[in-house]
Amino acid sequence: MKLIAAVTAVAVCLAGCATTGSAPGRGDIGDAIRERTGRALRDEAATAPSLPPGVSLRALTREDAVAVALWNSPSFEATLTDLGLARADLVEARLLRNPILSLLFPAGPKQLEWTLQLPVDVLWQRPRRVEAATLNAQAVGQRLVYDGLGLVADVRTAFIEAVAGERRVSLASENAALARRIAGIADARLKAGDISELEARAARSDAAQVDAEFRGLEHEREITRLALIARMGLDVSASGMGLASSVLTPVAACAAPEALVEDAVRSRPDVRAAEIGIEAAAKRLSWERSRVGNFIAMLDANSRREAQDELGPGVNAEIPIFFRNQGATSRAAVALERASLDYVAVRTRVAAEVRSAAVRFAQAQDAMRIWSVDIIPSLEIEQKQAEAAYQAGEVALLSLLDSSRRLVQARIRYLTAEMDLQRAAVTLDRTVGRACASV
Repeated sequence: MKLIAAVTAVAVCLAGCATTGSAPGRGDIGDAIRERTGRALRDEAATAPSLPPGVSLRALTREDAVAVALWNSPSFEATLTDLGLARADLVEARLLRNPILSLLFPAGPKQLEWTLQLPVDVLWQRPRRVEAATLNAQAVGQRLVYDGLGLVADVRTAFIEAVAGERRVSLASENAALARRIAGIADARLKAGDISELEARAARSDAAQVDAEFRGLEHEREITRLALIARMGLDVSASGMGLASSVLTPVAACAAPEALVEDAVRSRPDVRAAEIGIEAAAKRLSWERSRVGNFIAMLDANSRREAQDELGPGVNAEIPIFFRNQGATSRAAVALERASLDYVAVRTRVAAEVRSAAVRFAQAQDAMRIWSVDIIPSLEIEQKQAEAAYQAGEVALLSLLDSSRRLVQARIRYLTAEMDLQRAAVTLDRTVGRACASV
């Protein structure tokens, strides 16, 4: 009976043993995202769309939009279920195989026999299995952090587009008003006989085209606002949301591209996930190599009617002559090789993405500088000179309106350059894995 107690104690100890490592939880994912973006997930999965504390749709900022998306996004919530699957795999890896009790009943001269079998190969297999499952869960957690950063970048881009939509409508409205005034002056000059019907018709056609563009931009503004609302995981109309300001986030120059590449390799979650993937594959290979055969501890007992019961230990061991788990071991070795190649591929992709994003960011900065330093100031001076000349009676109103319209069109082009810079900054932040261009 002492031997039975000893075997039972070993089984209980193994079942309650806390193995190495643990799977990341929702809070860990939220903390990692907060560290990089300043915003985090809600404590529990969203059951219905709602707003985080302190956020109002009537005065929505870019970072408020990010907070709302992390609070509500159904697509990201669906992605987060991968974390539960990884944790379930870890729970399964920690489980022990059940003992087996064999009982032979007495019949005639046949004595009562029973055998208790306890798999003990778990002593050296279970730690490796748990380590592999733990590392896999950690890799899943890093990939989820990367997906969260992708959601943040998508929302920021959608907010930029929504702001750009409003500003384009404002500039297009001003441009349409100028075009209509030019067309009106052309009609007046036509009646006075100063110009031909062809010139007046050209002015009217141009005004009609500008007005059509203005109406199209009004629809595009609504589309960009709806796209932002969808990214945030809300179900409201576009008219129910107001942007706090049309001023976008300022940007600044980052480090040199090579320094950014090194920074990205250190900080990007997908790179870390690939590194952990190699460790997990190595642990799984070690586990598969340990599964060369089953080894079961036995306790055998015979009960006789007129004699003392017989009780003795034993083993049931599989002799690894033909089957030594060669197939699973080979697959695990190939998986380790693939994980190593995946890591190399991720590093190569990260380097290419960062260098490309840095080039686009520098290009957008140059274009922005040209429009803001060279073109716009020159056209503003030209417009002021035309206004002064018109007030002095030196030029006609048509010349003043034409210079004003060219200034508005230049501001539209400047807005495009500004949006390109904002998008390039968001992309650079995403490729580096942390805030770099946004200040």
